[in-house]
Amino acid sequence: MAGTAVAVAIAGGAVLGLAGPASAHNYLVASDPEVGGTLTALPKTFDITTNDKLLDIGGSGSGFAFRIVGPDGKYYEDGCVDIEGPSMTTTAALGDSGGYTVEWQIVSADGHTVSDEYPFTWKAPSGFTAATGASKPPTCATADDDGGDSDTTTGTAAGSSDSAASDALWIGAGGVVLVAAVVAVLLLLRRRPTPESDDTDD
Repeated sequence: MAGTAVAVAIAGGAVLGLAGPASAHNYLVASDPEVGGTLTALPKTFDITTNDKLLDIGGSGSGFAFRIVGPDGKYYEDGCVDIEGPSMTTTAALGDSGGYTVEWQIVSADGHTVSDEYPFTWKAPSGFTAATGASKPPTCATADDDGGDSDTTTGTAAGSSDSAASDALWIGAGGVVLVAAVVAVLLLLRRRPTPESDDTDD
């Protein structure tokens, strides 16, 4: 029984070791604008990059958000996001100089939703034409709004479903190893020969 307990502990540790990375949430590793940074020129897009692929099932962008809130409380983006691998981007637009806040939400590779926000400062260059902003968070327009039949423009396939599927396969394989180890130990214990008796015939 002691051998069985040791085998179960070792196999269980292996399974937990495999399940650990699969259950970890994505976290921010880079962004533009930078966290707490100062922006002096408007880039073509704003972007957020995490440590792992993002889970964008069906390429719909469902569960993702990238909002830019200005000092006037207005929103300076079009509500659309593009997801590619570990990154999410949105078209850049800003109003007058001042303190802004990035509000973001993603779906991690493990399927959990993660959201956060951070500040940055905008110093508009000379001659910059400020956007007007919106009083409510904008919703990304779809081709159907114009009478078309195309899909929504809220994102592109991230391919991270492969990552989630791979994690599931590894966890399943770990479970198989655990069961196989327990069965093997039990069979060995059952097949152990019974010690011969010390009694001898006179």
